[in-house]
Amino acid sequence: MYSVLGELKKVPKEYKNNPLWSVLVELVKSMPLYGEHKSYIREEVLIENPGISFGELAALLRISIGEAMVILDELRMWREDVEEEIMKSFPNPKYKLAAIGGTFNEVHYGHLILIYTALRNSERVLIGVTGDEFVKTLGKSHPVRSYDERIGKLRTMLSSRNWINRCEIVMLNDPYGPTIEDPSIEVLVVSPMTYTRAIEINEIRLKKGLRPLEVIVCPLVVAEDGKPISSTRIINREIDHTGKIL
Repeated sequence: MYSVLGELKKVPKEYKNNPLWSVLVELVKSMPLYGEHKSYIREEVLIENPGISFGELAALLRISIGEAMVILDELRMWREDVEEEIMKSFPNPKYKLAAIGGTFNEVHYGHLILIYTALRNSERVLIGVTGDEFVKTLGKSHPVRSYDERIGKLRTMLSSRNWINRCEIVMLNDPYGPTIEDPSIEVLVVSPMTYTRAIEINEIRLKKGLRPLEVIVCPLVVAEDGKPISSTRIINREIDHTGKIL
């Protein structure tokens, strides 16, 4: 059983449907080093090896397979996970205004879970989209559509899911946009890949005398091969926007 579980990268649905799964989750979350392990895996391990298996993670950190399963299940999402998650109804949000940002050249499942996470936690979401001049400074390895094209596709997706009325799109001319000056923004939602930007934003806010933002890190969304979904991979026709291998 140990070797079989160790080779897996995704928790089988039958495991999650077993009442003992919730017991395991609670047990892992009660462990003294749970928070420390979770942060390290999110900020270090998944950045270097997003497709790591439960056994590899357990061996790396000298933790149990069970702890590795629970933490990776929280921090990493596959296509089926995203599709199941976005079907859930929104709870009463804790915050009034959240902010997210990106280029949104190809609106994919990684973007979808980023926006969904923001909407789960906030009444309104400010979506910063990089402007054309700013994009030129980012050294993208692929062509980037015009700002108007990108926000057009983004608005189409938001409308198709009835999210548009809770979202406002603004142009980003630098990495920070309104997050370093708007006192009404309460929470910043980021991916594991952009977590360090959130730290930087809060350092700038503190220097300006503004309250630091709460930071929510959404799960990393990976394709069928365990590598992150990205616009570059979609443009190169490695995967589609859901993470399916082409």
